[in-house]
Amino acid sequence: MVKIALFGYSGSGKTTLFRYLTGKTEELYDPFKPWIGVGIYKDSNIDRITEIHKARKVVYPEFEFFDFKGFPLTQGFPDNYFAHFFDIDIIVCVINNFSEDASPEEEASSLLMELILYDTEKIQSILKKRDDGASAISQQQADVLKKGLKMLEEEHLLNELSDGDKKLIYGIQLLTTRHVLLYINGDNKSFNPFTGVPSLIQKEPDSTAFYRSIMKALGLITFYTLKGDIVQGWVIPANFTAREAAGRIHKDIEKGFIKAAVLSLRDFIEIGSWQAAKNTGALK
Repeated sequence: MVKIALFGYSGSGKTTLFRYLTGKTEELYDPFKPWIGVGIYKDSNIDRITEIHKARKVVYPEFEFFDFKGFPLTQGFPDNYFAHFFDIDIIVCVINNFSEDASPEEEASSLLMELILYDTEKIQSILKKRDDGASAISQQQADVLKKGLKMLEEEHLLNELSDGDKKLIYGIQLLTTRHVLLYINGDNKSFNPFTGVPSLIQKEPDSTAFYRSIMKALGLITFYTLKGDIVQGWVIPANFTAREAAGRIHKDIEKGFIKAAVLSLRDFIEIGSWQAAKNTGALK
């Protein structure tokens, strides 16, 4: 399941967004533990397949949300605030752009700088320990960290590193190696997008647009399965092979994979049924 962190200053509307996406209403008061909930992506393609296939059961993709407590812009975040961020796939920075005194570009820049400064200090500490002989990182890892440090000093995120470089420092807990999305909450003031950081502007919450932006940022697609009277959507990386996609359904299917019958969504809708597609030779 994709894990999404909602990160922002107090008053950004972050928790309101969390409640909208997950349906949770109770309060959580621990400032160092996230409020966790699950959101359902009610993909309209699944609804169309269900209608055509006359399915009795529908299973939509699910996303896990972590709502981290906001702190005032003037105060910043405590040292141990980011301890729970390292099992996250994407950090969504929620920006206040609905209040009269909103300054979305300043707030977005400040949130990104919080992430950048954390990683900068972490890398500097690791490199210093290595220089002192107290760190076991390899020369290759040190070279990547030095490259990353230069990027951070130029206010670039580490998710711009090559896949090979990111793999080398995978075990080091850094924030900006993760994907980041700026969620502009409202349209009170104009907002100029930041280079290299995707953004989504919403006057009112729209879950479909939100999930699509998350999937685009993470390079994900959806594939759909029909099994008896069950229609299900599965979220996978766009570069997955059919075998790897099968593994999302069940690891045993991936291990024993022989072949798959595949039909494009467009063809399925045009032809009108799986059986008709099979009879006309449209299956691949």
